Formats: sequence, C-alpha cells, structure tokens
Amino acid sequence: MEDYVLPESLILDVLSRLPVETIARCKCVCKKWRDLVSDTYFVDLHLSRSRPCLMFHQNKYPHRILELVEVEHEADYDRLTFGHVKSLNLCLRAFRARNQITEVGSINGLICLCHEGYDIYIFNPVVEEYMILPQPPYLNFLSRVSYGFGVSMGGEYKVIRIIGRRIPEERFMASVKIEVYTLGTDQWRSLGPTPYHIDYRGLLVSGVFVNSHVYWFDYIQIYDFDLDTETFELIPPPAGLRDDHESKQMLGVLKGSLSLFFGSSLGFNVWVMKESSWHKAIAIEENINLVFGSPEWKPLFLIDGLNGTSILILCVKEDRKNLVWYCLNTNKILDLNIPGNHLKVISTYRPSFIKLQNFGSKRVLSL
Repeated sequence: MEDYVLPESLILDVLSRLPVETIARCKCVCKKWRDLVSDTYFVDLHLSRSRPCLMFHQNKYPHRILELVEVEHEADYDRLTFGHVKSLNLCLRAFRARNQITEVGSINGLICLCHEGYDIYIFNPVVEEYMILPQPPYLNFLSRVSYGFGVSMGGEYKVIRIIGRRIPEERFMASVKIEVYTLGTDQWRSLGPTPYHIDYRGLLVSGVFVNSHVYWFDYIQIYDFDLDTETFELIPPPAGLRDDHESKQMLGVLKGSLSLFFGSSLGFNVWVMKESSWHKAIAIEENINLVFGSPEWKPLFLIDGLNGTSILILCVKEDRKNLVWYCLNTNKILDLNIPGNHLKVISTYRPSFIKLQNFGSKRVLSL
C-alpha cells in the first residue's frame, strides 16, 4: 500500500501559520520541507500571515542583544503580555568595536542598521544573514546625515541617505542632496541637490516608512521621499501646529497610516494622515497623566494596541533604564509583564524568511 502523502498546498498552509522558531525546526525534518520553506511562494505566504513583533535592543558593548517579542494588549486590565520569539547576540563581524549601532528602519523582516552614522547593513534575524552595503561617497566634517529604508510599490528595497551641508551665511540651515542605494544594484546613486533648505540640527533622526514613502520630521517641517518616483518634497504639518521648547513631537505609524504625536505637560494630540490630509485622531487636554509632568520625558514609538487602541512608548529620563507604555485612548500607564524593563525599543518588526541572497549580492554574510 502506498504511503499517504499530504498535498503540498496543505503542508504550505500549515507551515505558514506556525511560529518562526517552529518553522526553523521544520526545515530540518527533511529535504522536501527545507525546499518548501525556502520557496518564494512560502516566503510571501508566511509574510502575509506573520504577526508584528517588537524589537528590543540592548546596545551595550560587548553584549548587543536583539530580542524579538510578540505583544498582547489586554485593554480590560491595562496590561501588556509579551511572548518570546527569538533572541540574538548582534555581534556582526563589523560590529565588534565599541561604536554605536542605530536602526534606520525595518521592512518585511529586513532591518537596516547604521554603524556610527556611516556604515550601513541590512540584516534578517530570522534567517541570520546580513549584508554590508558599499561605502557611500566620503563626507566632510561639516556634513550631517540622515537615513531612511523602505520598499517601493514595485518591490525595490531602497536605502535613502539625506546629506545636509551647512550654509555658511545661515546659522542653522543646510542645503540638501540625496543618495539612494537599491538592494541588488551594489552602488549608490546621487539624485543631486533638492530645492529645500532644512534645519541643520534635525538631520540625525531616521525616516519613517509608510506605503512606499519615507518621511522625516524636522522642527515642524515634514519631508516626504517617494520611493517610486524618487522625488523629495515638503508636505504641510497639521494646521496650527507650532514649535516651542516644551513640546515633544514624533512621527510614527498607527493603523497603517502616517501619524504625528505632539504633546506637553498640558496635553497632547495625535494626527493621522488620510488621503493627503491631516485628521486629529486623539486629543487629551485635561486630566493628563502625571508622567507627562516631568520635562525629561521623551516619546520613542507609537504602536497599535488591540481593539483600536494606540500605545505610546516613552522614556522618563529620571530613570534612564525605564520605559513607560501609555495607552493614548484610556490615558493610563500599562503594566508590563516582562522581566527587566530596561531594554530600548527600537522598532516594530514583522518576521520573514526573505533571504538576502535573493538580491544577488556577493556581500551576504552569516552570523
């Protein structure tokens, strides 16, 4: 009697719904399963079902631990529960020095890392591969740089480098030019200067990726880079928004849309971009939580909670190791069900099995 064999489509359907670590173990069952999990169809299917995670990064030499966790927001109990996905010691070959590593962005399982503001790496912690991008053109000490990372509607992954060079006759203003690196091309392309001058002090913040666009927030001004047309333009902020010394501003993503947080000890507002217009989504101007009374707090990240809630992650500098998770809808601090609340949140992350070798680069290395 012939052995019963499950249809390949059913195997793919089941495997794509499993946790990342379980899928990795399934690759070791047999050659057939290994090939199935490596197939482009499975990679795309799994990515469409992959649950968003949070990345925590402890960036203290020599222990550079990257922790991936799933988050459940129990709104009824004002509590967050964390489920472990994967841990990695981020000792990439080029990162063994004591220099600072920062994250540029995370798209479809690929993470763009920046080493001391100049060297750029693309990293997938699930398949444990990384690639070193070629060195971009040299910059002099009068230049400031900001980066962005995203994917175009056509599926091209791009790293954007914004270079600001100080204008001698202007105290804080800089002229801007843009360079782009498309994964698989192995070269940087210069798009030349832009028609905009931007504040020299705000260029170190990484861009926010939303729907084939990367956005930067620079002292009330918002800049948009379209990854399809490779054009850079200024977009207006919400009406009435003004900068002052006390207020805290931050771009983020909520429910798949570009969002802007603007807050102070007197209250806060959250705007969401819909059809090229800003709409005020959340506003609290009284009974503000006491955590905002300190001038030392700083917003770090916006994430979606369950049941339509929105969560702000911030730090309070009186305790630099402490992260505070705050529900914008209920005006309450959330209890954290995770040991050692001292890891710095750097991004959301959607696990995937995309292999960097698919981009045809000879620069791919394994951990």
